[in-house]
Amino acid sequence: MQVRLNSNVHVIDTSVILLRKAVYEDMVTVPEVLEEVRDESSRLYLEVIDLRVEEAREEFIKRVRRAAEATGDVYKLSETDMKLIAKALELGAVIVTDDYAIQNVAKKLGLRFEEIIQRGIEKEFKWIRVCRGCGRKTRYEICEVCGSETRLKRVVKR
Repeated sequence: MQVRLNSNVHVIDTSVILLRKAVYEDMVTVPEVLEEVRDESSRLYLEVIDLRVEEAREEFIKRVRRAAEATGDVYKLSETDMKLIAKALELGAVIVTDDYAIQNVAKKLGLRFEEIIQRGIEKEFKWIRVCRGCGRKTRYEICEVCGSETRLKRVVKR
């Protein structure tokens, strides 16, 4: 399914608020982002910016989860992150974040993203689990062959 992009709407991550970079005309976030903002000055900043707060719809969260599983970012994304991407997908919006896992899944879903301070990702990548003992690829935290712990390894897609 093709995503219809709306470059006027920006879905913002917590870091946009913490860094005082909310400079977009039409900004949206999810309620979970507000829960992550705890310091007093950032709470005051929230009161002066024009920010819509909307729940992410379950059908879009499921699509994001499937994309995150495909890229392996499911191991790195929080529920808040997945809901942010889902809201951007639902609105066809630009997502504003420095989080590489969010950017990677957004790219997989055909969404645009803007970085805040860090340079954004240039290529899509995938995370795989590799056993520390025998070197096999697996989906589990403990290798089902030798019982060793696994680690995440990034593979750049060509």
